[in-house]
Amino acid sequence: MATTFNVISLGVQTLIDPTEGNTTAENASSLVGLTFGNVRDPLWENVQSFSPGTNSYGRGTNDAYDMNNNAASENFRINGGPNQVFDGTAIYNATITYTDGTTARITAVIFQDTNGNTYLAPEFSANSDQTALQAKPIQSLKLNSLEGTNYSGLTASRQTTNFMVCFAEGTLIRTPDGDRAVETLNVGDRVTTLDSGAQTVRWIKGRMVPAIGDMRPVRIAPDALGRGMPTRPLWVSRQHRMMVRSPVATRMFGQREVLMPAHKLCNLSGFDIENSMGFVTYWHFMCDAHEIVFANGAPAETLYLGQEARKSILPEALDEVLNLFPDLRSHTQPAVRPFAKGAMIDRFAQRLAKNGKKPVEHMA
Repeated sequence: MATTFNVISLGVQTLIDPTEGNTTAENASSLVGLTFGNVRDPLWENVQSFSPGTNSYGRGTNDAYDMNNNAASENFRINGGPNQVFDGTAIYNATITYTDGTTARITAVIFQDTNGNTYLAPEFSANSDQTALQAKPIQSLKLNSLEGTNYSGLTASRQTTNFMVCFAEGTLIRTPDGDRAVETLNVGDRVTTLDSGAQTVRWIKGRMVPAIGDMRPVRIAPDALGRGMPTRPLWVSRQHRMMVRSPVATRMFGQREVLMPAHKLCNLSGFDIENSMGFVTYWHFMCDAHEIVFANGAPAETLYLGQEARKSILPEALDEVLNLFPDLRSHTQPAVRPFAKGAMIDRFAQRLAKNGKKPVEHMA
C-alpha cells in the first residue's frame, strides 16, 4: 500500500461530478458504454505515476481525496507535474482486453480532476480486480455499467506493483547450444549453470511494467562485474542478485562467493539505475534448483522463491510454481550461494571502489 502509485490515463472526458457539496457523482452514467484504448493506442502506453500534491488528501476525510470539495481543494500530481484538483470518483463494471486478445471482468475505480482528466486507479486491497490489472499489458477498457456513484472520495493509499527478480527482455542466457534471448526460452529447454552443467527450465514467465520508481532496472555496463562480465550491457531488476567473488566478500561475509542485489552495487562504476525506459519487460525462470546462470556472460541467479518473490508474483503464477514444486509450500528453497545481508552490504561496493577492485575476481 502506498500513496504514490500507478494509474492509467483515460484522456479528458465529460465531468462525472459536476455538482459540488455532496458525495455523489451525478453524471457518472455519461461514461457508460465508452471504450478506452485500442490496438494502435493501447492503455499500457498510458501508465502514469500518481502522487499527493501540495494540498493532498486528509483535509476533510482522513484517508481519502474528498469528493464533496467542501474543504480546501485537495491536489494530486501526475508524473510529478503541477497540482491537479481532485473532483470525483465512481465505480464501473468493466471489461479489460489485454494485448494478447484475452479479457477479464473487473469493477473499475475511475476518478477525475476538475478539468475532466480521467484515470483508472489501482485497487486499495490485493483482490481479484488488482490481479487482473497486473496480469498482462492492457490494450483497452470498456465501461459496461455503473456499480456505484456515492463515495466519500478516493482512498489515498492503494496497491502498487512489487518488484520481481528477473532479467530484462533481450538478455542473452547461455545454453549448451549457444546464447539465447531469455524471451525465446521455453519450459523444457536447457540452460548452462555454473555448478550443475546443463539444467532444464521448469517454469518461465514474462511481464511488462512501467519503468518508474522501484521498477526501474539496473543497467550493468560491459566489464563492470569483471572481465567480460557482462559482455554487453545488461539490465536486471533492482533486487536481482548477481554473484560476486572477491577476497573482500570473504572478509566481510565469511564467504568468497555470495549473491548480492544489483542495486547494492550502484556505487561502483558501470552500475546505474536506468532512467530512460518508458516500459520494460522482465522475464524470470526456474530450474529444479536455485542456480547461477550466465546473463550476457555475467553470473546471476535464477528466480529464488523467497518471501519477497512470493509477494511479487501474481497469484496464478505462484500457484503454477507451487504445483511444480509442492515442497516449496512448506519448505524454504535452498539458496545456491549465501545471500549478502546486514549493514555491511552497503559498504561492500565502497570498499571495492576504494581499492579499485571488481565484484568478480579470478573467475575462469
